Amino acid sequence: MNFSMSEIIVILLIALLVIKPEQLPDVALTLGRFAKTIRRMFAKVKDEMNGFMDAVEKPVENKREQQ
Repeated sequence: MNFSMSEIIVILLIALLVIKPEQLPDVALTLGRFAKTIRRMFAKVKDEMNGFMDAVEKPVENKREQQ
C-alpha cells in the first residue's frame, strides 16, 4: 500500500478534526501495533499456504519421476 503525500495530508487533517491533538500519539501507536499484527498474521498465513503447497507438490513430483 503506497500512499501519496496528498492522501497522507488528507488523512492527517481528518484525524485532527476527529481526534484531539493530545491523543494523536496514542492513536498512532495503536494503529502501528495493529498494522504490525496484521502483517504478522498475513505472513503466517502465507507461510502455512506455502507449506501446504510444498506438501502437495512433492508427492506429485515423485510420481512423475517414477514414471
